[in-house]
Amino acid sequence: MTGLAVVLVLVSALAHASWNLIVRRSDRPELTNWLMLSSGALLASPIAIFVLLADPPDLTGWLFIAGTTALHIGYFFTLGRAYRYGDLSLVYPIARGLGLALIPIAGVFVLAESVSVSGGLGIAVIFVGVVVVGSSTRGSSGGEVPTGGGRGIWRQPRSLLADRGVVFAVLTGILIATYSAFDKRGVDHVEPIVYMFMMTVGGSLGILPLIGRNYTRHDFAGEIRNHWKVGLAGGALQFTAYTLVLSAFRLSPVSYVGPFRELGIVFGVVMAWLILKESVTLNRAIGAAAIGSGAILVAIAP
Repeated sequence: MTGLAVVLVLVSALAHASWNLIVRRSDRPELTNWLMLSSGALLASPIAIFVLLADPPDLTGWLFIAGTTALHIGYFFTLGRAYRYGDLSLVYPIARGLGLALIPIAGVFVLAESVSVSGGLGIAVIFVGVVVVGSSTRGSSGGEVPTGGGRGIWRQPRSLLADRGVVFAVLTGILIATYSAFDKRGVDHVEPIVYMFMMTVGGSLGILPLIGRNYTRHDFAGEIRNHWKVGLAGGALQFTAYTLVLSAFRLSPVSYVGPFRELGIVFGVVMAWLILKESVTLNRAIGAAAIGSGAILVAIAP
C-alpha cells in the first residue's frame, strides 16, 4: 500500500468505528442508521452536486452506482438488525472481520489481484480472530446456545440461528466483501465523492420500505426532531469513512485496502469497553487483537 493510502484508511477506520458506536448507543439503531445516512448525503450535497455537474458519470458509471446502492441497502439493513440484537464488541468484529477475510478472496478470483504469502498469513490470522470473537457470544438475542458456550457455535454452524445478532453480523460481513470488490471497479468510472453521494441518497430512500414496517411516521419524525445533532455528526463520520476508502481504492489493490481498514475493529472493541462499558471478554479481546495483527500483516505485504 502507498503511504497516502495507509493514512486515508487509518482515518477511515477511526471514523467507521465511531459511527458504529453511535448506532449501537441508540435505542433505535435502525432509525439512527437511516438518519445518519440521510444526513451524510445532505452535508455532502453542495460539493458532490458540483462535481457531478462538472464531470457526470457515463452509462457504465451509473450502472455501478445502481449496483452499489442495492448492495448498501442490504448492508445497512443487516447492520441495523445486528445491533438491535447484539453487542458492539461482538457484532462489529464479526461483521468487519468476516468481510476482511473474504475481500482478498474476491480480489484474487474476481478482480485478478494477487496476494503474497505474508498477505495470506494475515488473512488466516484474521479468520482465527473472527472465530475467537464469535466464540464469546452468549445468545444476546435470548436464544439458546449449544453446550460448551459460544465455542459450540463453530462446532455446530446451525446453532448460529440461536443468536440473531451473530446471524445478521455474518450477513453484513458477506455484503461488505461483495460491495468492496464491486466498488473497486466502480470508482474507475465515477469520482469517489459522487459515487458515495449517490449511494447514500439511494440507500436512505431504498431502506425505508425495509425498516418502515417496524416504525411509524411519528417514530421517524421523533428521531429527526430529537436526534438531528447525532444524525449530522454520525452522517459526517459515515460519509467520510467510506469516501476515504473509495479514494484509497484508486491508489492500492482492494485485497490490501479492504483488510487494512478493518483495524477499525480494534477501535470498535476499545470504544465498546471504554465508552459503552460493555463486558469485553477475554475471547473478544484476543480475537480483536488477532484481527488487528492480521490486518497489519496484510497491509505491509508486498
